[in-house]
Amino acid sequence: MHNRASRASAIAGVVCLVLFALLAALLLTVDRAPIAGDGSLVGLASLNASAHSLLGESHLAETLSNVLLVVPFASMLALAVMGIRQIIVRRSLAGVSRDLWLLLGLYVVMLVLYVLFNHVSTNNRPLLQDGVCEPSFPSSHTLLAVTTLGAAMVQAGQRMRQGGARTTVVAVCAVAMAALVIARALSGVHWATDILGGILLGAALVAFYRAIAFGADDDKAARGKHARR
Repeated sequence: MHNRASRASAIAGVVCLVLFALLAALLLTVDRAPIAGDGSLVGLASLNASAHSLLGESHLAETLSNVLLVVPFASMLALAVMGIRQIIVRRSLAGVSRDLWLLLGLYVVMLVLYVLFNHVSTNNRPLLQDGVCEPSFPSSHTLLAVTTLGAAMVQAGQRMRQGGARTTVVAVCAVAMAALVIARALSGVHWATDILGGILLGAALVAFYRAIAFGADDDKAARGKHARR
């Protein structure tokens, strides 16, 4: 990666990942108090308790956040169909574009992180749900929304020509992402730091994907543009 856009994506990924790690470290060491739904310790307790009191709890917002999951799953399905179409047309797995294979890898990494943090979490949720207080950091809804819809926006920017269709796709993904994250924050089932953690980790994954999947293409485009001058 020698072009400016790819370097910027890689740097953004590193910054987001470092901030995520720093947040996790703070949650493990600073202001831990038994404010979770099961009485377990929560890091940055004063901040999280204040934010939870301010945002409140909303069953409607929780329901909306679950309903809105249809958008990231739809984006994943659309990109999967694109890959399947390439296999059919080119009659080979090798015919699938490199960026789509890397996108599959991104989804696998996201799933692994989901399972990992579902078993190893710094905090538990503010509320008991069905008598259980689940791990809450980072917010899996937020991680899913930022990662899948962020990647879909990257794909739209790379594969679609400038115009109304691309603008519409990017706008729908951005609005759905924001709505899902906000709804999750207002639902009251997560601490504010859970939402922030999901945003940072998801943004890091998307930035690294952008840098790795399309860095070479950007280099070729830049060289071609330079050659035409």
